[in-house]
Amino acid sequence: MLPPCEASQPTFAPLVVEGALEERQVPAIKLEIAIGDVVLRTDMAIDAEQLSRVIRAVRASR
Repeated sequence: MLPPCEASQPTFAPLVVEGALEERQVPAIKLEIAIGDVVLRTDMAIDAEQLSRVIRAVRASR
């Protein structure tokens, strides 16, 4: 049993990893924009200016 002064303090245990951790693949966040009957699909890594040009081109083609 711990003395009262130690029992009120948080206790910590060391983390031991025996092997290399697997690197998880994080799914890319997808962006979907519907313009009338056209659906644009891309990932969030697209540049805002490039996305703007694509949207304007789709609108102009209708």
